[in-house]
Amino acid sequence: MKLYLMRHGHAPSITEAGVTRDYDRPLSEQGRAAVKRMAAYLVEEGAKPSVILHSPLKRAVQTAETAAALLKPPPAKQAFEPLSNLLPPEPLLEKLKPELARHDEVLAVGHQPQLGELAAHLAGRIFELKPGGLIALDLGGETAKVLWSCNPQDIPVR
Repeated sequence: MKLYLMRHGHAPSITEAGVTRDYDRPLSEQGRAAVKRMAAYLVEEGAKPSVILHSPLKRAVQTAETAAALLKPPPAKQAFEPLSNLLPPEPLLEKLKPELARHDEVLAVGHQPQLGELAAHLAGRIFELKPGGLIALDLGGETAKVLWSCNPQDIPVR
């Protein structure tokens, strides 16, 4: 089973976005473009997640929607409160396990530091996960195998 961890794309500050809560910060155009590049990279790598679990925060919802539009077949999208950046890695993994058991491939869209901590917990190493960045893990063995990791800056603009 494969788990793809995607940090939401770049979002402006509360002031720049003209919102009153962090929860409501949207993706910037730069963030949307980076997410499109990363979703295209997922396709190139042969990823076929059947579900996108995403944080309920607006920028993560928009990241999930943007990625889903490019993935084939389009995966189901599901708000997943445990990805809202509040749980440490072990409890988050416990909440993810039922979804991982139901799907061969899952794309989880969330925030730092939560996703980086989960990846470090699973793979035993630290990742630099910038906005829009992705980590691909194979969870089929006793320990997670890192398939690849990259950030939008690593993917050439086409």
